Amino acid sequence: MEMFTRLLSDNRFKITVLSLLFIAAYWVPLHGIVHTWLNNDDYSYGLMIPPLAAYLLWEKRTAINQAGLRGSWLVLPVLLLCIVISLYGILGSSGNISMPLIPVLIILFVAFCFGLELTKAVVFPLGFLIFMVPVPAVLERTLGMFLKSISTTLGGAMISLLNIPVHVSGNIIDLGVTQLQVVDACNGLRYLFPLIALGVLYAYFFEQAAWKRIVCIVATLPIALLLNAFRIGLTGILASRFGPSVAEGFFHDFTGWVLFMVSFVVLYLLGRMLAFFPPKKERKKKGITSDASCAGRPAPNHSGNRIFITAVGLLLVVGMMSWSTHALPPVKLKGGIASFPLVFADWKGRADFIDPTIVALSGAEESFSGQYKNSKDEPLSIYLGYRSTAFLENENFFHSPTVCLPSSGWKQLKTTTRTITSVPFWGTLTVSEMLIESMGTRQMVYFWFQTKNRATHDKNINRFHLALHAIQRDNTHDLFIRPITTLLPQESIENGEKRMDQVVRDLASTVQLFVVKSSI
Repeated sequence: MEMFTRLLSDNRFKITVLSLLFIAAYWVPLHGIVHTWLNNDDYSYGLMIPPLAAYLLWEKRTAINQAGLRGSWLVLPVLLLCIVISLYGILGSSGNISMPLIPVLIILFVAFCFGLELTKAVVFPLGFLIFMVPVPAVLERTLGMFLKSISTTLGGAMISLLNIPVHVSGNIIDLGVTQLQVVDACNGLRYLFPLIALGVLYAYFFEQAAWKRIVCIVATLPIALLLNAFRIGLTGILASRFGPSVAEGFFHDFTGWVLFMVSFVVLYLLGRMLAFFPPKKERKKKGITSDASCAGRPAPNHSGNRIFITAVGLLLVVGMMSWSTHALPPVKLKGGIASFPLVFADWKGRADFIDPTIVALSGAEESFSGQYKNSKDEPLSIYLGYRSTAFLENENFFHSPTVCLPSSGWKQLKTTTRTITSVPFWGTLTVSEMLIESMGTRQMVYFWFQTKNRATHDKNINRFHLALHAIQRDNTHDLFIRPITTLLPQESIENGEKRMDQVVRDLASTVQLFVVKSSI
């Protein structure tokens, strides 16, 4: 007992225990973050963020040593709220929720266990960890589409300045004999986020005035945008003279690295320009001479021990709830989702090949795509995305057609929801409805998400359903269903909706029967 009391008075022991428990409790989102670093080139810079944050903590060691350590119960309500939200993200397989909360939770646990004075000293180094977190997929795709559109337009304008015939349509640069497609990897996001992180570091170390810091950080967006447009324009110019091969391989990757280095140089030059504006007072160097350590300083009172035990209990609860989902076996299908029937109701079709890379990027574990026609020769395209478990450790979630289709060149004419009655198994089913158009061709899109006994048109509600399954330890699959039909030139929207309503009824019974019979 005496040894335990002695350990509780040692802050090194507390920090070690809390750190290990935090990693174990939040292993799911932490694993998702590291997985993204290693498998997505856009976020490979994330590997550098924790070491940089550690250096920032070391640079703050004098302030840390001088800070009083007294836990604060006032932080507990906010901490509990964030823990509940993070659990919803973990159990609902929503990395967009659980991963960004990691730096916030670290700061809150520090404030709860060691006090607001210490938190004030370490809030910037710990807050800097936000740059290690992948941007939420919805924001990433929206921002990526915007950057890709602007960069393509500016790049095309640069090409035309040299009297080279060029036509820009969406993300396509048509040079006549050569067409260049500005893909997601060229939208500039790969350079924007690390450049913002560098802008924050530069502002922190070299700028003292708040307005100068803000300028340095905000300027990273136009810098990345303009230089990426310059890169696209230069690639187009060289492609028009030497062929499309210059837009691929080594040259493409090399110019990307050069672009990033030039961006940082431009940021540095901006900082030097700001030096001519007041205030011009040099920033005082932080004192780092103190070798005193607060890590082993005894906890000031028994309240600190109660707070520590409370924090340990909270992390144990989070760990048990998140790790318990691993005990639920996946719901595998015999033959996989690719064996979905090619004949059902009045529809007959053929399966399409889907590149496994596209399947992985789509957020599905496995997918099915097929082209069908009915006895009236009316066309129907069906896509099914399948996840054998609701708990895939925050990998990519199903992509919404409201983002994917417009990025493919389709114009949205209508986006709404539609409630369909007399649907087998579900009774009434609400789906998302889109009317899209490209080059005079109109298509009607329905889509929805469903677990084994819950269905919704909204992917956020679908995540809530997954969280409910997890809390109840009720194993389930997760399905994304998206039928598309092409409207005839003179066909009314109402007639298309009538046809698609029947498709939903036919699909609902077919999908349910297929999953039940195929489950292993």
